[in-house]
Amino acid sequence: MQSWLGFLNTLSRKALHQGHRQVIILAGEASWAWRKIENQLKIGEENSIISENMPSFIHGNRLKSSKPNNLLGYESDNIVFNCHDGLFPDALTAISGTLKAGGIFFVLCPKLHDWPNFSDTFSKKRASYSDTPEIINSSQMVQRLLAKAKQHTCYVIEQINETVPEISTELNHPKNAAWALPTALTHDQNSVFTRICHGFSEHSHFCHVISADRGRGKSYLLGKLIRAHQNLNEDNGIKYYITAPNKAASQAAFTSLAQDSNSNCSHALTFIPPEEVLGIVRENDVLVIDEAASLPIGLLIKCSNKLNKLIFASTTHGYEGTGKGFQIRFFKHLSSLTPQKMIEHHTLTTPVRYSANDPLENWLFDAFCLNSEPAGLEMDATKISQPHVRAISQQQLSQNNQLLEEVFGLLIQAHYQTRPSDLRDILDAKGFKIFGLFNQPETNTQNTLLAICLLASEGPIRNSSTNPTIQEDILNGLRRPKGHLTPQVLTHHMGLQEALKLKGARIIRIATLPNLQQQNLGSTLLSAIKEQLSGQQYDYLGSSYANTEDVSGFWQKNGYSCVRIGSKLDSASGTHSALVIKGLSREGITLEQEARNAFIESQKDIKLRSDLTELEDSVLNSFLVHRGSYETAKQILSRFDNWPLPFPKKANAEFKQRVFNWLEEQK
Repeated sequence: MQSWLGFLNTLSRKALHQGHRQVIILAGEASWAWRKIENQLKIGEENSIISENMPSFIHGNRLKSSKPNNLLGYESDNIVFNCHDGLFPDALTAISGTLKAGGIFFVLCPKLHDWPNFSDTFSKKRASYSDTPEIINSSQMVQRLLAKAKQHTCYVIEQINETVPEISTELNHPKNAAWALPTALTHDQNSVFTRICHGFSEHSHFCHVISADRGRGKSYLLGKLIRAHQNLNEDNGIKYYITAPNKAASQAAFTSLAQDSNSNCSHALTFIPPEEVLGIVRENDVLVIDEAASLPIGLLIKCSNKLNKLIFASTTHGYEGTGKGFQIRFFKHLSSLTPQKMIEHHTLTTPVRYSANDPLENWLFDAFCLNSEPAGLEMDATKISQPHVRAISQQQLSQNNQLLEEVFGLLIQAHYQTRPSDLRDILDAKGFKIFGLFNQPETNTQNTLLAICLLASEGPIRNSSTNPTIQEDILNGLRRPKGHLTPQVLTHHMGLQEALKLKGARIIRIATLPNLQQQNLGSTLLSAIKEQLSGQQYDYLGSSYANTEDVSGFWQKNGYSCVRIGSKLDSASGTHSALVIKGLSREGITLEQEARNAFIESQKDIKLRSDLTELEDSVLNSFLVHRGSYETAKQILSRFDNWPLPFPKKANAEFKQRVFNWLEEQK
């Protein structure tokens, strides 16, 4: 029988020969697992350890799972992910991209029988406050992770029997040459490099977007492109900058640049934090933005409007927000830019750090649905027959892989902030509700998912024996329990303490297939959800969203009242956030009216100029473009002394033109 050390040595040699990374799941007590991997983590190697605590005999760099952004930019010989601390999907997928060929990804977890019911740190941190706390676990996600591990030839070893898998000492296809890390640009990279460099010669204004999965050499290629542009533009005063979520994420670009002995790297490229870009980079400087999908899209849009020379690199499937949704939204903006700026999109598909068909990548991509694409992407609107809304339970999703991939794939397409951690919430979060709009009734086999909505239950929050003053504490800003965003905002910011006593649902995501938007499908879904929740004794529906013109118009069109606009820009979206609600019960309708009136009154104390800046982006422009509430528009306009009254009985084209002209005068 093969020994444990013999197994590890053979597995590592075999993986390196094939250019693969391997996965070993060690299920048992943490102390047992640490001892099993002690000899694999050698001194002098770059071993990354994701764990709250690390035994003194383990050699490696301890990193935090709570900050996935900080896990970029590394290269790891081996990785240890300690799931005794918690299963953190974003960190798990992020750190996996740093593992080199021949490396082993160790997952330490509780015994297989216990792990699905293990109440971990991740679930506790994301669980909403309850006056009757429940045990929060990750049953469905863990079971999916383990099932996919078996499908993708990952090795699962339990402490109970500690059976060491047998691996032949003979490598597969021993006559074939072993895989080797490329010493030059791959065919993929070279093709993109040549294309972009040709554009450098032909155009002084350009915007290139490079998209690829992890490990395809995007950042390395950026360094080569910077040097190529410098060679064409020596001594002309152009400066070169790179920005990313943090400096470590851009390290590969600096490494690539340093390989050119003619490059003075200390002056050739400067890293600047994202928040300083617009204040430092000049119009004709070159700006490279790495991991673009993880930065606020508002910042990316401003950069593309202001600067003439831009190169973006974005991960197609990643922890930081999947690039599909980013591409759809950002590319739509790029298409509106001046024709004088050359805009091109490039894709890298061939792995560089490891070879194709990698077990680690295959496992995580499958487990977290990162390769999922909804079946209806090519569907024509004329093919919509009998739209049918139905609730989808978490159990149904866990048992129906195709349906789960449809749901998550649609979210990936529509929301650029969709992350692997969202999949865990969809499968396991308490108080989560999911509704889908399908092309036909459930009985039809050709049933395409057209739109999806995710909701989280909110309230009531009651005083209890353990928290006798929690309502008053929320009102006074002394407590902010997890979750329950809508009632807490209404209570603390507007004094509507009654909101804490009601039962509501907050819409976290609502998305329609990109090719079927503007077909009233989202509104159809909302209407059906309203009817279903009204019958389940819910008092209100609400949503907090990035306050852009199109999104604001959607909510107003569906009769939701805007009750708050945030004063600060959201770090992810780059816009102000807004809160809307719609009453369902008698008490909920009263709450909506009181909140709307309180919001309108609060705006009277704001100066006209700043008030208009908020309203143009939210209410009035949405009224003009999307046929929003005329009553709401009248309430807003009537506050201003310089508005030319009176109002007509009904909104008409002439009136909307007057509103448009008046708004233009205020600028």
